[in-house]
Amino acid sequence: MSENSDKETWLCRSCNTLVSNETNICPACSAERPEEVASESVPEGIESVIERKNYTNAEPRPKAKYIFRESVLVNVGDIFLVLGLFCTFGALIAPIIVDFNTDAPMIWAICAAVCIFATAMVSWAILRTLAEISRMLRERNE
Repeated sequence: MSENSDKETWLCRSCNTLVSNETNICPACSAERPEEVASESVPEGIESVIERKNYTNAEPRPKAKYIFRESVLVNVGDIFLVLGLFCTFGALIAPIIVDFNTDAPMIWAICAAVCIFATAMVSWAILRTLAEISRMLRERNE
């Protein structure tokens, strides 16, 4: 690029497009032309420094949803739920596999399955709620 063309254009900092000096708005991205800053400490060979306001290099990292103790509560709750579902199914098929010497073993199996399922769901809900309350309190304090 020749020296003449450098003086007749400016570089858009938003989209890296060379724009003519006659326009103050980039035609590609509609960004305004940055102001030139005169400085005594400009190295030799560089004619001007362009200052851009509100420039960020990278997006901030999003915070993790849960910290370790909260994720442990969530995972333990999920494990209780899976084990509870497995035991519920086991309680329902137990009278088919094992011969119980009681009256109406299937009714007892259904009652046991309902109790196991309810216990699993309640413990899952309590552990997840504790983790969520802990997260909300932690985020409020931060």
